[in-house]
Amino acid sequence: MSDITIVNNNLEAGSIALSINGIQEVYSVKISPAETSQLVLESRQDILGKLSIDTLTMNLQNAADLMFLAFNALAGTDVWTEVSGLQKSLLDISGDCMTTLDIFGLRSKEVAKTLIKIYGLLLQGKDKLAIIQFKYVGKIAGDMANESQILADKIASLGKKSENVNEKAINLKALSQSEKSRMTKLLGDFQAKQAAAEVTRKKLAEDMDKLTREYFDSVSKLQTGWFLGAVKTVANACGIRVRDPNEDALRETHATYNRTSQEYNRLISNNLNELQAYTLKIQEAQSSVSDAAKSVETFHYAVRALSAIVASLADATLFWRSIETYCKQLENSSFSNAVQDYQGNLSPVELIKEYTIQGFIVLFIKNLCQWVALNSVCKQYHVAANNTYNKVSTNIQASPSIAQAKQQTPVLAKAIFDSIEQQKKALDAAMEKDKRWGSYITIVNAKY
Repeated sequence: MSDITIVNNNLEAGSIALSINGIQEVYSVKISPAETSQLVLESRQDILGKLSIDTLTMNLQNAADLMFLAFNALAGTDVWTEVSGLQKSLLDISGDCMTTLDIFGLRSKEVAKTLIKIYGLLLQGKDKLAIIQFKYVGKIAGDMANESQILADKIASLGKKSENVNEKAINLKALSQSEKSRMTKLLGDFQAKQAAAEVTRKKLAEDMDKLTREYFDSVSKLQTGWFLGAVKTVANACGIRVRDPNEDALRETHATYNRTSQEYNRLISNNLNELQAYTLKIQEAQSSVSDAAKSVETFHYAVRALSAIVASLADATLFWRSIETYCKQLENSSFSNAVQDYQGNLSPVELIKEYTIQGFIVLFIKNLCQWVALNSVCKQYHVAANNTYNKVSTNIQASPSIAQAKQQTPVLAKAIFDSIEQQKKALDAAMEKDKRWGSYITIVNAKY
């Protein structure tokens, strides 16, 4: 968990200086922050949780190679055409990912510009126009959440089809009965894990939605009447700051929400991490199947490749689930809710004064950084989707004969698995060198 301390702000220049974990940065209310700024990097991790964008992109691109390996290894068998179908589905999904990410990139940029416009409207006392723009932003976030869910479901469906083909590959006669039994049990356990994880995910999402609704309802009630009446007017004239009795309750409400939401997110991450760990367990088990006979070894390549594909597609599903969850949160940001809560409670002059308070500016900057971070993550994943699409397209066009496929299978297997192993080593080294921050931010010396 990191701390933000407000150093100073210069509204005339349109900037505010923040110290984030001891690192000082200046943020503007007139232009979007850089993708490398600390708050943007924090927001990126809020999107991904414990998922690594480097691992996600690597696995998506490897899925194309693994699918082609399975296609070659199973050439001439009863499931060959089904693997061909999996390749075509992966091509279609990669194309859908590219299109969706292109749209998300344009939308997130547009929303960032809109947020800057909204803040300008607020300073001009044009709150009604700003609220109309907030509804536009909320609609975009909601649409993006729905589109992410559709893609996540498509990828999950392809993962399920890959599991079914893997089961059929395991039951091919080239494997011994004991090997078949062991692999079938592992896949059965994995399917049960997936089903349980999905139930848990839905329950946690429902609990999180309920918590958020109750939180905003409590905030709305507590904020009614903030700093109103003659007492405030007299106190301000005398230069005295009067503390509203509801303010302590409001801060405690914020604190409770933060603690509880962090716990929910921790449970969600644990749930997803357990599923990811099990996919790795399957891959390890597949690679340990005996390879005494050359004829059997080809099927081992197929089983191992299909198992790795299942794991890669599980990661891709988790990515889009994360985007979906994040966009749902952006539908009702703290920034937009604060503006709407103030309406009817403060005079036009008091509203403008409230919008220039340091804590409110931080809310705006954080919301702006969230959209910049979303754009950054989408751009990075778009590269992987594009590479996957190109690889699968090339592989489909290659269309080797059965003889060619069988001949090149061992060569492909060695090249692909050696490459993946090197990628993992490089990734582990990079992650060890570049430790990421925690997922949550605490505002110090700032009013929410």
